[in-house]
Amino acid sequence: MKCKIPVIFTVSVIGLPKSCNSFTSVAACQRNSDRTRSTFGRDIVSSSTTTHCNLIPISQFSSDMTFLSSSEENRCNLDENGIFRVPSDNDDEDLLYELCIVEEKDLPDVSRFVIEAFGADAIALSGNLNNFERAFLEPAVNILNGYSGLVAYAEVYSGILSRTKDRHEVVDISPPSLEGMSRQEKLSKAAKTSIILALARRVPASDWRIEVIGSVELRLQPCDAKIPFSLPWLDKLERKIAEVLKIGSADRARDLQPYLSNLCIDEKFRGQKLGKSLVRCVEDIATTTWGYSKLFLHVDLENVPALNLYKGEEYFDVKIRWNPFWAGRAADIGYFVKKFAK
Repeated sequence: MKCKIPVIFTVSVIGLPKSCNSFTSVAACQRNSDRTRSTFGRDIVSSSTTTHCNLIPISQFSSDMTFLSSSEENRCNLDENGIFRVPSDNDDEDLLYELCIVEEKDLPDVSRFVIEAFGADAIALSGNLNNFERAFLEPAVNILNGYSGLVAYAEVYSGILSRTKDRHEVVDISPPSLEGMSRQEKLSKAAKTSIILALARRVPASDWRIEVIGSVELRLQPCDAKIPFSLPWLDKLERKIAEVLKIGSADRARDLQPYLSNLCIDEKFRGQKLGKSLVRCVEDIATTTWGYSKLFLHVDLENVPALNLYKGEEYFDVKIRWNPFWAGRAADIGYFVKKFAK
């Protein structure tokens, strides 16, 4: 069974996509290598040794996390600098992909990669909408289907742009600051502070093209088992409707916890433990840097490779589902958690 996800949703790794094609981005994103940003109270200069785009190497945050200083076994195929090396078959130099934090100018590239990674099924609208989605989209859905590729890109890109909004000016891995906020203020803040990691490299002889082979997203999310929409305002509206109808757990809806989504690995690089590396890096940020002891995710229970990955990393089914009467197939998606020692 294909992993079919309507574009109105976050492409929320309902596991690793089953059909994943390689993708080389074409968005212009000239880097200003002299630009300086402040993170955790110190200045950070974006290095131009790996790419001229705005990707920030995760190694620049090594003092705030433990993943890169952990054992080779824990990092899998990434070295202590977050580099994945692909040996050359001839006399050419090895290909080096670096684990980086995505900046605003990189988002078009990552959006295209996510669309390519999940394949054509991810942009199929008409056969995959539940009742709640149809209330928003019909009768426009038939028009949208005529431009599905463009619509899919627009939805994914605008969603990622919105979810990372508060990190556009200052790129860091710090936790969202929620102290002293009301519940709605916390939800609003959490919806704009996602961190997106990517394994990427600069295309040779080009200052404006990058090749992405893997990506993952970390955010704070209410742990009510709801699969998030791509656009945060739709999440807010759906939760408000559920609250009025007294559907779901109010306590769970108030509890914000780290949430892993959008795990994508290029098909050519499957079987090299890159998905496991990205998951473990996200776990480290969520626990070491953010200070939480749980990490949640959704996984399609029919996606055996993804399910095996998460179970192998000690995630287990919470046994609750987001199941209002309009949920449709979303009620069948597994909701998993991993607990860490405090």
